[in-house]
Amino acid sequence: MTNKIKFIHTADIHLGRPLSYGGNPDEELLEIFTQADKKSLERLVNIAIREKVDFIVISGDLYDREARSVNSSRFFLELCQKLDKENIFVYIISGNHDPAGRKKEPFELPENVHFFSSEEVEIKEFKKNNQVKARILGQSYRQKFESRSMYNFFTPPDKSVFNLALLHTALKADSRRYVPVTKSELLSKEDIHYWALGHIHQYQEINKVNPVLAYSGTIQGRDINEDGIKGCLLLEVDQDMKIKKEFIKLAPIVFKNITIDISEKDELKNISHLKKQVFNQAEKILNDLVNSPKSEVVEGYIIRWLIQGRSEVNQYIKNDRKEIENSLLSDLRSVFAKQRPFLWSHSIVLRTADKLPELDNLKEKNQLFKELENLLADLLEDPELEEALLDEWGEIWQGDPEAEDRENDRFFASQDLKKEILAESEKIIISELIEGGD
Repeated sequence: MTNKIKFIHTADIHLGRPLSYGGNPDEELLEIFTQADKKSLERLVNIAIREKVDFIVISGDLYDREARSVNSSRFFLELCQKLDKENIFVYIISGNHDPAGRKKEPFELPENVHFFSSEEVEIKEFKKNNQVKARILGQSYRQKFESRSMYNFFTPPDKSVFNLALLHTALKADSRRYVPVTKSELLSKEDIHYWALGHIHQYQEINKVNPVLAYSGTIQGRDINEDGIKGCLLLEVDQDMKIKKEFIKLAPIVFKNITIDISEKDELKNISHLKKQVFNQAEKILNDLVNSPKSEVVEGYIIRWLIQGRSEVNQYIKNDRKEIENSLLSDLRSVFAKQRPFLWSHSIVLRTADKLPELDNLKEKNQLFKELENLLADLLEDPELEEALLDEWGEIWQGDPEAEDRENDRFFASQDLKKEILAESEKIIISELIEGGD
């Protein structure tokens, strides 16, 4: 008999939340989009059965909203019944999207499913061969925002068995909405072997050993900001508490942001050339998928295209930018949406401009241009100047860094985005000066 335990860590499944794909796909593709979240969860359950895991932990936001849809709840019930037949347990904490746990479930779930209380930290013992092999600790959100320092009460009696803690947190000390806590505070809980974290939708290991701190990420991206492969973590723990981890790909649909820089493309003389460039890139993306192991999981991509740079072709774009964006978008969809695997174009943004002489040479010859470069660099190095810059940009750029808290009409100016905007601003100013603009 083995002393090992095996489990799956997942989170942020958000059942009931539709994909944001843009446009009007045909019925076949729409059905693929509609079923993507359920397919990814069904895959997870099938892998759990195939791998003969002992249990599954879900670290918050199983559902997308507090009032569960009957359809989503019935689907989850059926999967839990399937797991129950295989003697696989499911341990769940509620997150900010689905607070209150079992109280909101419209169906009676089987005995293999446990929702942790929102009032206090609970400890559930997992037994194998009549011996306690693991303790699962967890506490659910009581309401949408949770400011309690829950981690303080995650206190197992000892380290004699594997101690696994479920926590839905932004992992920020000043977060008054998503359980304030820091990495160092979680590391200070020496009796916990593994922190199964939820809330961040991207898979990441915050700490690799003693204890492990990991976000499994979501199992299916829901919009263009959740790009990349999504899945869950399959973990195996041996008798010495050593943890073996494997990221399992689950998402049938992958969101991608593709940037095409046309600055050095002298062969692009007109819109037809530009269209060929984009189509070649789309064909390469699909060919790479077909010839990679990802093709066993991924059914297709939803892509946002950013075409940027200074090019001769801009003379045809600058006066009809929106019309050309729509035309390219329509052409891409008509060709690649019907292929399998498919490529659905979410949107196209043309951020092009007229060509400029080589900037480094300009700066060497003109001290004014060199001083402009230094001034723009100072804007990001001096905190007061940086604050004044954001004030000048206006309230639209005062968005919360936390995506879930950001209002729909606000943006967050990350450091990389500010650098990108200022770099392009420099080129616009120099272009105006060269052309004698005001």
